[in-house]
Amino acid sequence: TLFRSIMASPAAEEPFPLHGLLPKKETGATSFLSRHPEYDGRGTLIAVLDTGVDPGAPGMQLTADGKPKIIDIIDTTGSGDVNTSTVQEPKEGIIAGLSGRALKIPESWVNPSEKYHIGIKNGYDFYPKALKERLQKERKEKLWDPIHRVVLADACRKQDEFEALQNAPSQASKLMKEEFQCQVELLNSFEKKYCDPGPVYDCLVWHDGETWRACLDTSECGDLNSCTVLRSYKEAHEYGSFGTSEMLNYSINIYEEGNLLSVVTSGGAHGTHVAGIAAGYFPDEPERNGIAPGAQILAVKIGDTRLSTMETGTGLIRAMIEVIKHKCDLVNYSYGEATHWPNSGRICEAINEAVWRSEEH
Repeated sequence: TLFRSIMASPAAEEPFPLHGLLPKKETGATSFLSRHPEYDGRGTLIAVLDTGVDPGAPGMQLTADGKPKIIDIIDTTGSGDVNTSTVQEPKEGIIAGLSGRALKIPESWVNPSEKYHIGIKNGYDFYPKALKERLQKERKEKLWDPIHRVVLADACRKQDEFEALQNAPSQASKLMKEEFQCQVELLNSFEKKYCDPGPVYDCLVWHDGETWRACLDTSECGDLNSCTVLRSYKEAHEYGSFGTSEMLNYSINIYEEGNLLSVVTSGGAHGTHVAGIAAGYFPDEPERNGIAPGAQILAVKIGDTRLSTMETGTGLIRAMIEVIKHKCDLVNYSYGEATHWPNSGRICEAINEAVWRSEEH
């Protein structure tokens, strides 16, 4: 009876123990902040070298003193780079995208020069692995399987009907039989060789007279009115989303006078998790705050989505250059694999150089 009464108690109504998400009490952070509430990380810049940080994640909008939480989001891997060196001018308000789609320029866009830098990008280059695998499955079930199954069933039916009607084989009927067999075999081989190139996005970059702007045709049909126009993240802290199916946010950076567009996405949840632990800020739910809710974040994506978020030497060197350029106070680099020669090599030299430079200043 006691067991039943316990099981029947409204346990589901118990509030989630948010205080247990981070060991603030055990590490002394709670008591420290209670004595020094102003020592919450404000004025500190933390570089998170990881899979990237999602700008739309809860707790990643503002610091405790009202500043933007993420000062910049940078992809040092090159996985989101788009060559936009091709320049075109619209004809009757239409630009022919590199995908072949007709891109209708919205009348609300401001472009004094009338010149647009255009490029093209495969979404699978910067989609996280889990999203890529899910979309591949969904797209196959929606775009390939229904048509392929109908055609294969029709070919099998024709083959069976032909064989059922053949009583006296002739040379012509033998050739027809081989034809039907080949059709069925080919259709079965198509199923095995099926390869989805994935979503392909036309990209436009232009200067509005004041700053560079960019737009990705996330509609995949040239309907730019429904797409998001963005500036480089550090300018306005803007970001867009690829849609309700993808559930993936993205920001952009524009380099080389509009000739290079960088589309920045998160390669996984780890980087956002790290940033939340370090500096997440929830004004209405302070128990969910990170250790230093007043600190700002420099999000540096070093995990290349084309390599299942593995880091590369080039990406790490670029990341350390950004760390030095932004004069970061702390760097979180909870990333990497085992090594035969610890504390040696070009990467370790670059990390040491960044530390020494910060000590000099």
